[in-house]
Amino acid sequence: MSQRYWQGAAADEGMQDEHAFLWKAMLETIDVDLAGKRVLDAGCNRGGFLRLLADWWGIAEGFGYDPASGAIEDARRLVGQRPLRFAAGDTVPAGWGGFDAAFSHEVLYLLHDLRAHARAILGALVPGGVYYAVMGVHAASPLMAEWHHANVEKLHLPELYDIDGVVTVFKEAGFDAAQR
Repeated sequence: MSQRYWQGAAADEGMQDEHAFLWKAMLETIDVDLAGKRVLDAGCNRGGFLRLLADWWGIAEGFGYDPASGAIEDARRLVGQRPLRFAAGDTVPAGWGGFDAAFSHEVLYLLHDLRAHARAILGALVPGGVYYAVMGVHAASPLMAEWHHANVEKLHLPELYDIDGVVTVFKEAGFDAAQR
């Protein structure tokens, strides 16, 4: 990921408002009770997903990282009294671990080293921990393939991933991976 993806606070605030309904829909599909759990958000942007988890799902602690330092500054400013921590970075920060669950929403297509990401997330989870990654930008989506082609150079995107290939990368890293 790269700082170049962050569009600024105003644009991201609108995006986070739009994402709230998607995040709730995603959470309705998982089979893990997050109450009292430690949660990691990879590519957390301004921390909206973790704020939602703290406010509505009662997580014990939430940790989020994102390469966009401006977004992380906003995330820290918006924490309030919630048990949330944020860091600027491209991967799980050193010393972060013991997570019951990890999430990413539209992050995988931005990563140039998917294998390193899979290993880092697996290493941050407790045994039996789960990782839910939502990925709509992939090779089997004609609209997203067209968007990717038009933006690959401007946004310095990696090649467009095939979902089966993503599952394979995560299995090779040690996950019991599947797609839905």
